[in-house]
Amino acid sequence: MHVMQAIDSLHGGGAEISLLEMIPVLADKGVRTSIVTFVDDDGALENRVGELGISPIRIRQRAPQARMLALRKIVRAEAPDILQTTLWHSTLTGRFSARSNHTPVVTTLANDDYGLEHRANSAYGPLSVRALYAADLMTARLTTRFHAISGEVARTMSARLRIPGERVQVVYRGRDPARLGTRTAARRARVRQELSLDLDIPIVLSVGRLDRQKGVETTVAAFRIVRSRLPGAVLLVAGRPGNASDAVTSAALGVPGIRMLGHRSDVPDLMCAADVLSFPSRWEGLGGTLIEAMALGLPIVASRIGPVDEAIGTVGWPLVPPDDPSALAEELIGILRGANVQARTEAGVQRFSANFTVDAAADGMVDLYRRALGDSLIEPRISRPCS
Repeated sequence: MHVMQAIDSLHGGGAEISLLEMIPVLADKGVRTSIVTFVDDDGALENRVGELGISPIRIRQRAPQARMLALRKIVRAEAPDILQTTLWHSTLTGRFSARSNHTPVVTTLANDDYGLEHRANSAYGPLSVRALYAADLMTARLTTRFHAISGEVARTMSARLRIPGERVQVVYRGRDPARLGTRTAARRARVRQELSLDLDIPIVLSVGRLDRQKGVETTVAAFRIVRSRLPGAVLLVAGRPGNASDAVTSAALGVPGIRMLGHRSDVPDLMCAADVLSFPSRWEGLGGTLIEAMALGLPIVASRIGPVDEAIGTVGWPLVPPDDPSALAEELIGILRGANVQARTEAGVQRFSANFTVDAAADGMVDLYRRALGDSLIEPRISRPCS
């Protein structure tokens, strides 16, 4: 089976990492992958793409109609069995291009998009979000089958896009345990030495692009409180620039102990060096960073939003309201002081192994692709959303 992946870019973000993580496992299961992108990336994943032996095709046309024609030509020439679209530009372009070639389309629903929190925090403003929503809604019928990365995303987005429940399939994203490695005292000591940090220094870690969605400025505000009560604490902020970079920088002014690391390719190492992950996202699809943290036994404090609650399950890590630095700080301090950590880290590792390995994700996607090939024989229609 040949699946062509159309994705906006190969930036070092969660959707892109999840795609590259799964490609070799899919290959072992008989699925060949090609990649088409639409936007220049930051080069963060160039080495990983090279290791996979894939040469992504970059569509350079900027006008929507020109992009559609270019992708339609590529699909016609490559003749994939399925075109899978991820993120907004690729989805809108891919739906028209593939359907005109009678190629089944799988669209990944990667976020709880178009909600109040999205409109309030989008860099493009609420009117632009509404316009994107209208375009997505009008073209959703051109997708053969939808891949939702969590049950919460499936429920929310099927209602918003008026997708019948039988056309949405939940497959969690996965990570390769071998690539992540294990959390050991030796690894922790090595990474801390590389960061010039003593073994007994409390470390809070933030991982994610500096976008409003991720609430990194909330972590910074919470760390101001943490630092006042644990004077030696350090906050490591790892993530490429985004639409909240200025807000994060402003919040960090005058707060000692904050290190802005930029994009890092060694996030698993940073997780092994840290004592707790701060993850106060305003909205999410699932949270690949949470999956990696559980795999590596890193304690978590995160937002109380549906997809995050679904990812963490009954592990027991504290969840706090978004945009509440005081609540976030209290929970971070509790974990840094060792409150009931060991049992929850063990439960997190078990939850990762049971639900979020890359092998399980690949099995789910193969099943979804087979169902999409069967569905493509039936003309898509709009019916009642799933509950």
